[in-house]
Amino acid sequence: MKKPEFSSQREHKVARRSFLKGVALGSAALVLPARDADASIWEAFFQKHFREMNDKELKKVLERLEREYAKKYDVDIKVSANKALPGVLFGYGLDLSRCIGCRRCVYACVDENNQSRDPQIHWITVLRFKKGDKWGNDLENADKYYNPAKVPEDGYFYMPTQCQQCENPPCVRACPTQATWKEDDGIVVVDYNWCIGCRYCMAACPYGARHFNWT
Repeated sequence: MKKPEFSSQREHKVARRSFLKGVALGSAALVLPARDADASIWEAFFQKHFREMNDKELKKVLERLEREYAKKYDVDIKVSANKALPGVLFGYGLDLSRCIGCRRCVYACVDENNQSRDPQIHWITVLRFKKGDKWGNDLENADKYYNPAKVPEDGYFYMPTQCQQCENPPCVRACPTQATWKEDDGIVVVDYNWCIGCRYCMAACPYGARHFNWT
């Protein structure tokens, strides 16, 4: 009988998935004797790995998160998980001629998404360029720490940068755990439970739109 042939890519995928699964199951085996463990801990553990939840499981997870957040922050919080809308492709437009560098978009995004203030996490960064400067199209050499008494400044223009929801996102290709992917409606999303903190996505993003929360 002829020995089956497998591609090295397939072997790599199988090996990686088997390894991750083995690690998770091994970890579970170590703590199984603690039979009085809170069920929500197990739900959170198994939420992290291996398969997409069905609607019933997703509903239970959302309810658990609402209970946890309500207890932690003492407020009534609703958590949702809306799926991509069929036949919809999102996009956004940016008119640089109207941007004055005030950074109000940055802090509006912080408020809307409840981003960390300690340390400060911004999903939008406003860059300042000198008009006619040779670095005018170089994001790496732009000034993102400008702090004038008043904006806009003569001789400068500003460009807010954030996730561009790329058609072919380099961050998705760089992620070794598939913790980030592109939805059918064009939105690039991240599953924080799958993220291992390697920051390959940060290195891959040409817009500097990926950020890492060190806490």
